[in-house]
Amino acid sequence: MLLSHYFAALTDQIEKVKACMASAPEAEKVKLYNTVLQLRQISDQIVEDWLEFEEKLVEAQRMFEQEESGHATLPSVSPHKAESKGEKKPEDQDVEEILLPYALAAKFRQGQGYFTLSMYREAVESFSRVLEEAPDVTVARLYLAFGFFMSRRLDVAYRQFRLLTETCDNAFICAASYNALGSIAVLEGHPEQGVSWFERALRTFPDLTDAGYNRALTLYHLRRYEEAAQAALSLLNNESDDVEVLLLASTCHAANGRENEAYALLKRAESFAYRAKQRKAIACTYERLGRFADAARCYQTLLPDYRNDASVWHGLGWSLWQAEQGDRVIPYLKYALTLAPEQPDYACSYAWVLLSQGETERAARVFEHTAQRHDHALSRAGLAYAYLKQHRIAEAQGLVNELLAAKDGHIQALGHYLQGRVLLDQGKREEALTHFSASHAAGVIRESGLYAGLVHYIDGAPEEAYKRWKEFMPAL
Repeated sequence: MLLSHYFAALTDQIEKVKACMASAPEAEKVKLYNTVLQLRQISDQIVEDWLEFEEKLVEAQRMFEQEESGHATLPSVSPHKAESKGEKKPEDQDVEEILLPYALAAKFRQGQGYFTLSMYREAVESFSRVLEEAPDVTVARLYLAFGFFMSRRLDVAYRQFRLLTETCDNAFICAASYNALGSIAVLEGHPEQGVSWFERALRTFPDLTDAGYNRALTLYHLRRYEEAAQAALSLLNNESDDVEVLLLASTCHAANGRENEAYALLKRAESFAYRAKQRKAIACTYERLGRFADAARCYQTLLPDYRNDASVWHGLGWSLWQAEQGDRVIPYLKYALTLAPEQPDYACSYAWVLLSQGETERAARVFEHTAQRHDHALSRAGLAYAYLKQHRIAEAQGLVNELLAAKDGHIQALGHYLQGRVLLDQGKREEALTHFSASHAAGVIRESGLYAGLVHYIDGAPEEAYKRWKEFMPAL
C-alpha cells in the first residue's frame, strides 16, 4: 500500500535524526531540529487531511442512513499490524461479520483511522464509546486493548486481552490476544511466562507468525539458542523472504557456533533488505560473524543515508582494517571521532590501528587519554599492549592486574590474554599457557588460541598445537 511505504520513508527519516543526534555538533543539531519540525508539519497536515476526509465520509454514510433502523456491516479482524512478521492478511482469515447502527459504525471507522495514524489515545476514546453501546463487539475490544498496549498502559491492556481470551470464540482474535499477553509478560521482565503465552497463541492459531517470531526472539534472549534457531527456521517455511526472520535465524546459528549456516542466512537477508535500518543491522551482524569484507561493503552502501551516523563510519573503518584493507581506514575512523568525539570505543579502535601501523607513541597517548577520561577497560588493555611493545613491563603489569581484578568476565579474559603475553615475553611458557587457556576458554580473544598453540608447539607438543590452531584453519 502506497500510504504504508510513505510512512515507512518518514520513519526512516526519524531514525536517521535519532541516530545522528547524540554525536552531532551544535550547528548540525539545529539542522536536525529543523528536520524534526518539518516532519511535524507533515504529520499535522496528514492528520488534518484525514480528519477532513473522515468528516466527508461520515456525511456520505449518513446519506444512506436511516437513523432508527439502518445498519452497517463490519468485518471482525485483528488491528495489530505494526509488528507483523508475515501473518495472513485479514481478507485471508475467517471473517465474522458484525452489524452496527450507522452512527456507531462511523465511530468504529473513526477509531480505526486514529489507530492507523498512531493516535492511540483518540483511538481508545472512539472504541470505548463503541463498546459502551455494543459491549459484545470483540473486534472493537481488540482495537481498544491494542490501543492501551501501544500507549504503554500495560495493566489495562492486560485486563482487556484476558477478557478477550475468556469470552471470544474467534480463534484468530484469541491467538492475537495470547500473543499480546506474551509481549506484556516480556516487557514486564517475565520472559519464560511470555514464551508460554506465545506457545498458547500458536496452539490456538498455528499460522499467527507474530507469535512464532516473538517466541523465537524470546528464546534467543533466554539463551536457549537451539530452540530459538528451530523456531526461527520453522517460520522461514512460509516467509522465506522476511528479513527480520532471516536475521534472527542467522543470529541464533551464530550463537550456536554454526557460522557457515549463519552466513548463508545473512546473505539471503541482504538480498531482500530494502530499508536502510535493515541493511545496517545486516552490516553489524556480518561484523559479529567476522565477515569483515561483507560488513565493509554493506556499511559503504549506507553512507548516502547515514552520512552523519558515526557508527557507520566507524563500522566501515574497523571492518576494512579487519579485512586487511588498511589504506583507507584512518580517515574513516577519524571522521567517526569527529562526529562522536566522546565515544571511547571509537578512540580505542583508532589507537589500535595506529598501533598496528607501528605508531606506538601516538597510540599510547590516545589509549592513555581515553582510559583517564572514560575509565575505559579496553583503553587500559590497549595501553598495556602498547607498554609491552615499548618493553615497559612493570607499567604493563600494573594495568593487567587491574583487568584481572575486574568483575566482568570479558574484561578478565582480556586480562588473561595480556598476562599470557607478559609471561611469554619473560620466557615463562607454562604460566603463560595457563592464562592463554583461560582467555581462550572464555571465547572472547581468539588470538589466545593462537598463542596457546604456539606454546604447545615450542614445547614439542604439535598435536596439542594443532587442536588449538584447528579453528583458524580453513575447512577442506
